[in-house]
Amino acid sequence: MTTALTQSDFLEKMVEFGFFDRIEGTLPDNFTLVYEIARILEDTNHRITRTLSPIIWNDGEGTPPPRSPESTIIPNIPASEEYEANLIDSYRDIARIYPHQFLLPDTVFYQKLVERSLWMPKPRVPRNYRYQKDANTFAPDSRKQKIYILFDTSRSMQEHFRIHVAKALVYFFLKRNKQELGTIFFRTFDAEIGALHSANNAAQFDELMSFAMHVRAVGAGTALSKALETAIIDIHQVATLAETEILVITDGAAHIDAEKIGNLMGENIIVNCVKIGNATIEPDPRFIDTLIKTSSSEQAQQIRKIIERKKDLEKQVYTVSAESRKNAIRGEIAHCDKMIQQLTSRLSTTVTATYGKEIEQLAKVFIQVQDINSEEIFGHDEERKQTLEALAKEMVDTLQNSPSAEDLKRAAIIFDHIKLFTEHSNDAENQSLDAINKELKSYLDQLLAESTQRQMANVEFSEDDKIQISKLLQSRRTIMQRISLMKLLRILYKKLRRTFIRFRQKRRYKV
Repeated sequence: MTTALTQSDFLEKMVEFGFFDRIEGTLPDNFTLVYEIARILEDTNHRITRTLSPIIWNDGEGTPPPRSPESTIIPNIPASEEYEANLIDSYRDIARIYPHQFLLPDTVFYQKLVERSLWMPKPRVPRNYRYQKDANTFAPDSRKQKIYILFDTSRSMQEHFRIHVAKALVYFFLKRNKQELGTIFFRTFDAEIGALHSANNAAQFDELMSFAMHVRAVGAGTALSKALETAIIDIHQVATLAETEILVITDGAAHIDAEKIGNLMGENIIVNCVKIGNATIEPDPRFIDTLIKTSSSEQAQQIRKIIERKKDLEKQVYTVSAESRKNAIRGEIAHCDKMIQQLTSRLSTTVTATYGKEIEQLAKVFIQVQDINSEEIFGHDEERKQTLEALAKEMVDTLQNSPSAEDLKRAAIIFDHIKLFTEHSNDAENQSLDAINKELKSYLDQLLAESTQRQMANVEFSEDDKIQISKLLQSRRTIMQRISLMKLLRILYKKLRRTFIRFRQKRRYKV
């Protein structure tokens, strides 16, 4: 018998996101929102899906878009559709030889026929490296595609659901690559560069998926240039990273030294980029001054020459005695100032046109995705609302009949998602959904209270489980409000007691 719980796509996604296996003190804000955006990416007609098609398109039906990487992937082709040149096996094959051989002189032709050295097309089994022999699951292969993902975790990614769009893209990409392609390398970056993670088997893909879904955007700055340098150095130094393409997912416009990065990339490394939002930056005066001092461009060199000329003239003012000569030199200095100002303004205009957009020049595929709003994510979807309502009702029934710890986790994440859905949905008619969600919460609060006082049958909670579920139920409150006063005092008493014991032990050892 199938039920809303057993066939729930939402709970299945939460398993893939690592919600049930990865216990942390707090979940990232709006954790389940990634599920809704992933549903959007499954709609091939949605504007975001069409925009991202060169990266994620893999429908399996029809002809891929021209820019899609799927257009270069050869599916399982019957042997009769691939041929290679081979020698004839018998004189009976004469009807199938390559026609141009009939132009040979008779003596040469008959000699080759006797020697069986005439050429003919022969069908062969195509080489397909997606799966290992006699296997239909993912398996690593040095000939498969390799992708190095650089994931932006700067604080600005929290705006306009950008971090959730990025995670949905990573989820979609990892899931497809787990089934069909090759090895994934993953590194976060903001002002600092995160640790390198990799996946080349099913278990590692699941672990990486969970890690990516729990990433938080809390960093300051977007050190894109440093991140690219780190990835390129990794690719050059680590043998398993050979022939890896870099995929940058960011929301920021960040300046990079295109010439330096381009030289590091060489001819074998390919960079692709997905930019979320329309962030732009402009060079500040300090950057322009540094550029004038260090750049090898013709404009910068010309400005440096005029600056040197101005310095020489300023020295001459103090060495000449004639006032008329001093006035002439001051006039030249004023002219130099004017020239420096004009050339600096031109250089600033030139630099501003490309400043923060260097990644667009370096990327083989550059995709800019417009910010998404809550109406696009939720909109008015009566069928979706009914599905969530049925899921909540069945969860209430489950909580009434000896629930397990796993059931309480399911109920908590369902409650959190319905709350998110009703808060962002523009549909004013959510009374029935709100009512069943409040009922679900009341049962959860009751069960959590009972589990705190005594251990319930069939419910084996760890402290981490309780903390995670409690924070899902009260996700809008502060930490102080989530913990009862009595429990807080008990925690403080234990900490003070441990500190006092350590202090006494240290004094005893000193004596």
